[in-house]
Amino acid sequence: MRIQELARSAYDSLLRTRGRSVLTMLGIVIGIAAVILALSIGESAKLFILAQISSFGSDQLMIDNGPRADKTGELSLAVKETLAMKDYKRLKKESWVKAVVGQVFQTDLLQANGQARNVTVIGTMPDDIVMNDYKVEEGMFFTDDEVGSHSRVVALGHTLADKYFGQGNAVGNSVKLGSQNYKVVGVMAPLGSKFFQNLDEMVYMPVTTVMDKYNKEHFTFMAIQSSIPLKEAQPLTEIIMRESHNLDNPEADYAKDDFHVVTQEEAVQIVSQITSVLEVLLAAIAAISLLVGGIGIMNIMFVSVTERVKEIGLRKALGAKPDDVLNQFLTEAIMLTIGGGAVGIAFGTFLAWLAIQIILSYQSGWQFTISLNGVFAGFVVSTLVGLIFGYIPAKRAARLNPIDALRAND
Repeated sequence: MRIQELARSAYDSLLRTRGRSVLTMLGIVIGIAAVILALSIGESAKLFILAQISSFGSDQLMIDNGPRADKTGELSLAVKETLAMKDYKRLKKESWVKAVVGQVFQTDLLQANGQARNVTVIGTMPDDIVMNDYKVEEGMFFTDDEVGSHSRVVALGHTLADKYFGQGNAVGNSVKLGSQNYKVVGVMAPLGSKFFQNLDEMVYMPVTTVMDKYNKEHFTFMAIQSSIPLKEAQPLTEIIMRESHNLDNPEADYAKDDFHVVTQEEAVQIVSQITSVLEVLLAAIAAISLLVGGIGIMNIMFVSVTERVKEIGLRKALGAKPDDVLNQFLTEAIMLTIGGGAVGIAFGTFLAWLAIQIILSYQSGWQFTISLNGVFAGFVVSTLVGLIFGYIPAKRAARLNPIDALRAND
């Protein structure tokens, strides 16, 4: 039979049992939609994470607590805090270090004007706004002298200042963190999010004041802005840190360090590897529904063969070859899966868009994107499912003896 005749015959057959055909396609629709949704959400998450990491400047190094496991760059799971003020002072002396900060994060209850809420308190240094080009909208940021004197002053994120005091009224007022009062010296301009934190809802405080208040002896991390290429600055920083920590490690064995230095490029590589693995895992889980849908198609095709035994016998008696019967049933199976794949791609695209809108209502910075790999996989897999799961019942139909088929149910 010609392709046009096969397609028309298969279409007419599926149309006669449209209810069953729709239910059969449903399994493929759900399977393809799940794959599209998983891959698209995974890709959107990857873009979001990479954008957050990219906000860490390309001329900056980050120093974290804990060693790398080895020279491959794999990080150790056991982390002991070791970064201290002495490291900051040592790095500050280097001529190639344009700026350096040590930071500490803490959560506490912020109270002012009869309002109270839990906020993130970031202990930092004036170089922080220099390195990241942060702007102060009202008042001023605290100074190095205030860091040195452990002053009880704060700068409020833009959203916090507006919620507690209204626009233009925060500077000069006091807020309470825990049981202690702090003077508001500045309000930050809108900054958005960075490292998965909303900077507009943070309280900025001298790092020394935070360390005193919460009994901290070490920084959460440190950051350096370099005036020389990072490929030169990174090993120099590691040497300085080993000297500061009195580490005997001339061979630069990362496992012997109690810190690790990361560039933006390395962070991007690590995140890309992790998100790629997660995308594959999500797609594999979603693909299970495709297998279920394929089994459903095979079962329905077996039922169809059983119901159409006499039709098959009549066609063979009139001269139809086994290949003609095989091709017809395969065409029906493929049409079911391709149709289901097309609907599944459209449905999966809609679900991915809806999911991103829901995520955006809780966290900004996400963008809707469709995985082209998912779309391609949807068409290819749906076709393969039709071929693979439709072949066995189609082969059974092709092997029927025409005389036995005509006598069936007599």
